[in-house]
Amino acid sequence: MEVTQANFKAVLPQIEQAIRDCLFISVDCELTGLKTEENSVNTFDTPKQYYEKARKDCKEFLVVQYGITLFRLDETTDSIKHKSYNFYTFRRPINHFIQDKRFLSQTSCIDFLIQQSFDFNKLFREGISYLNNVEEDEWRNTIKEQQRLKTESYNSNYNRNHDIVLIPEANQEFIDDVVKQLEAFLASNESELQLPKCNSFLRRLLYQTNSEKFHDKIHLRAHSVNSERILFATKLKCKEESEEIDRIFFEKLKSELDDYIGFSQVIRMIVKSEKIIVGHNFLLDFLHTIDKFLTPLPHDYLDFKDVVKSLFPAVYDTKFIGSSQHFKSIIPSTVLGQLVHTVTTHPFNLPPCEIEQGGQGYDINDSKEHEAGYDSFITGLSFLAMWKHLGDQHNLILSDLIGRRGEGLLKPYKNKIFLMILADNQFLDLEAPDQIVSRDHVFYLTFPKEWTTNNIVQLFSPFGNVYVSWISKTSAYVALYKRDQAALALKTLCQSDTYSIITFARRQRQLAGADLSGTVQPSPIKRRIITNETTQSKRNKTGKFEGCVL
Repeated sequence: MEVTQANFKAVLPQIEQAIRDCLFISVDCELTGLKTEENSVNTFDTPKQYYEKARKDCKEFLVVQYGITLFRLDETTDSIKHKSYNFYTFRRPINHFIQDKRFLSQTSCIDFLIQQSFDFNKLFREGISYLNNVEEDEWRNTIKEQQRLKTESYNSNYNRNHDIVLIPEANQEFIDDVVKQLEAFLASNESELQLPKCNSFLRRLLYQTNSEKFHDKIHLRAHSVNSERILFATKLKCKEESEEIDRIFFEKLKSELDDYIGFSQVIRMIVKSEKIIVGHNFLLDFLHTIDKFLTPLPHDYLDFKDVVKSLFPAVYDTKFIGSSQHFKSIIPSTVLGQLVHTVTTHPFNLPPCEIEQGGQGYDINDSKEHEAGYDSFITGLSFLAMWKHLGDQHNLILSDLIGRRGEGLLKPYKNKIFLMILADNQFLDLEAPDQIVSRDHVFYLTFPKEWTTNNIVQLFSPFGNVYVSWISKTSAYVALYKRDQAALALKTLCQSDTYSIITFARRQRQLAGADLSGTVQPSPIKRRIITNETTQSKRNKTGKFEGCVL
């Protein structure tokens, strides 16, 4: 089902019910971009560094379409029922309460969406707004503060509670003219008067002047007219009437807040349900889900893991499952379209799946790849097929598969997110410390900007073939295929005025002493490195030690 601002409120109750009834939820996002050049992932990044780069990119781009498919077991037919929702999401401008959302677009991603017939007109005209919890709190606090100031203005003279703004000579004529209009308005039979268009400073002067001259007679309120803030004057019979007008106004603001929270309500329902969440190559979609609709992503990697634990108890990545040792011999490709094709044929045994009666969904033959709703559907099918394959190996029937025994089969894959590009099959473990892999064969090399990959290969040629992972024009990680040559390579190559070489481990210690802006901080780790280097340098002069620090 396609969901836009026009039908969102109407379908929200059925979405909430479907979330309560489902077995698991598969999701997918379409974005305005994937990454910025300065945050490019390196083959030898750690999961922590990967997260830090992905987090920065997540802040730059928008989620423009969010797909959700809900799967449940129908015990009467011993089959799986599913329904899908395809949401257009676009953060609306929220007046002066919260700063407008600014975002980047990656032309390759936009062009790709165009090729898939993505409807950008529908996105910008009918996209559902959203707020995370920090933005919502900011709005609520602003409303409370405005209510407090308004109450004070009723109970005391306005000018005793606000700094008087002197009217500049250049603006006096405008203010005097409006005062004459207000006086004429009071003497007329009209109930409302639209004041001349003016900027925010003049509006403040008018509020101040109205309080001084017409405090208990005229009420001023700004309304949006053709995207412009225009002041309107209404007559007051008494103080209580003014208070009632303001009460209605603030109630309207609170109601508008619910509209602006919008799609975030769906994600909050999913969090509350504590249901299994499934994605494919899930990191970016997962980070955007948290940052855009729940809470800003923490800077600190361990804090991020804590946030995830508090929100999602069970997360599965079908790319991680399909790439695992158990499946890689029977799954030749984990690209989503090829994965779903593989797992819907022998030796997999997908259980009967049908669109929920009275609901809307997809058929596997619809071929709507890169529509978020469809991709969430085939992601869910892939997960179900691999889960069923594990159950078949233990002779579990479908009803047993969703019980404790069946969930136990998923334990090796639970809360583990696939990380593209990284060497050594590393993944992001959401609930446990990251795996420790040996990088003793990897070196951090800096060199003149004129160097090419061939120069690096030639430098290391006495020690066998190498893999070069460029970091910048003057630096790269270099990995030896012959790991047992690492100590000899370092000892042989460490003395040069043209380039510098250090171990991967030492480079990580250097990076650990850098703050978010990249400047080196005097951390205890850094002080130990400096001490070691100084000591080593002194020993080199005696000729007793080699001139390299590991």
